[in-house]
Amino acid sequence: MKLRPPPYPHNHSGQYAGTDSSAIALPRLRSPFWRLVTLTTLLSPLVIALGVSRWGMDFPFPPCLFQWFLGFPAPSCGLTRSVLALVAGDWPRSLSYHLFGPVVVALAGVFSLCTTAELITQRSLAQWYRRLWRSRATVILIGAYVAYYGLRLWVRYTLPSLPWGLDETVAWQQFLAGAVAL
Repeated sequence: MKLRPPPYPHNHSGQYAGTDSSAIALPRLRSPFWRLVTLTTLLSPLVIALGVSRWGMDFPFPPCLFQWFLGFPAPSCGLTRSVLALVAGDWPRSLSYHLFGPVVVALAGVFSLCTTAELITQRSLAQWYRRLWRSRATVILIGAYVAYYGLRLWVRYTLPSLPWGLDETVAWQQFLAGAVAL
């Protein structure tokens, strides 16, 4: 009788130790609970926005506590209205409420798909999330968000006039209306 060698033990990446490491193996998903919480957190605002805009549901939106405490709008002021207008199909109004409304919806969609893929495959994308967080695109997106917030505050509190007749353009008028309406 011939004895078979014992199977190779698993290493931390989910592969058998001593096997070909050229194939990328994602680590196993430890607990799906937090992925379900993430998925619910990402999708519930979109479902509420769909219900409010498409079916006329009434949802009591609370006042902005940031503005109530500090006296000036938060960086996210207008995002809810922007998402509601976007779901209703009104792109110009959505962009006038908050330029990053469509970006937030797109990111929520992408991360919802990634989280769903994690739940289905039982594999973690933590390494991908870590690389994404450290990427140059994330730094640029956060910098653009902060610059947009600063521009909105500047417009709201100083009402500047632009040179060369640029303050007569439709884009500037929409931006100005959205900043003043905060």
